[in-house]
Amino acid sequence: MNNSKTKDSYFIGIFEKYNFRFLITDCSNSVSEAVNRHNMKESSAILVSKAMLGAFFLAGLVKDEMTVSIQLEGNGEMERVMTYSNRTGKMRGMAKYPNVVADAGDLTLGIGTGVLRITRWGGIQKLHQSITALSSSNFEDNLLNYLWDSEQLVSFLSMDVRENQENVFSSGIILQALPETEASLIEMLQEKIQSIDSTTAELFLGGARSALKRIETVLGSEAKILEEGSPEFYCGCSVEKIKNVVSSMGKEEALDILNERGSIEMTCEFCREVYKLDPEEVNMLFL
Repeated sequence: MNNSKTKDSYFIGIFEKYNFRFLITDCSNSVSEAVNRHNMKESSAILVSKAMLGAFFLAGLVKDEMTVSIQLEGNGEMERVMTYSNRTGKMRGMAKYPNVVADAGDLTLGIGTGVLRITRWGGIQKLHQSITALSSSNFEDNLLNYLWDSEQLVSFLSMDVRENQENVFSSGIILQALPETEASLIEMLQEKIQSIDSTTAELFLGGARSALKRIETVLGSEAKILEEGSPEFYCGCSVEKIKNVVSSMGKEEALDILNERGSIEMTCEFCREVYKLDPEEVNMLFL
């Protein structure tokens, strides 16, 4: 099992025998940081963890520097989940309702059916957005459906996400066919990969490197590692960004809040950091 002494890690590479690229990671500490900052429990913790892992999968398998956001909007009790990750696994996530306990047998983990919105960002610029249906299946199947419907990418993925006392164990692998991969190789990989799904918990024991060795054995192919690194929880909020938000309110609204409360206080919805601007700081924004 993962613990705080085990550093998060990821490996990106290629299984040349099958002409598939892959990203495998143990990001338990990064995910647990987000979960604990929001005091998330039960289904909320698991679904946010999966969506954070999914955002990393999508961002990590592209060459360009970008950030991917995954937004789940459903008719279930949780209503909304939002996660972000860049290609090196700087990630964050939140749920509108952080303590949802889904009914037994609810594959959606409390989000229900609705919309899966995936956006790719270059800095603050929105580069591309895809919207697909969020079905009553699990998160993994919804993500695979998106990859095929919106990007026509043949993909396989496996996630091991579960609560572990005060933390969340969060590991997974995604494999994607490279352009012009022969159908026979896809079928061969699919046949081999079936045995991984039935032993997911055992597969990821010991971290990403150990899991990769086990997958090499299952596939009968040595992985060519192209990149490795360490995911981390990262929000990116700052007092300057909060000042920009206050400025966008307009002087009249900002001063009304200031007169009523004596200061303007805002809490970041992702990291829960509290920012407080005193009267002098607020007035300086409108000089």
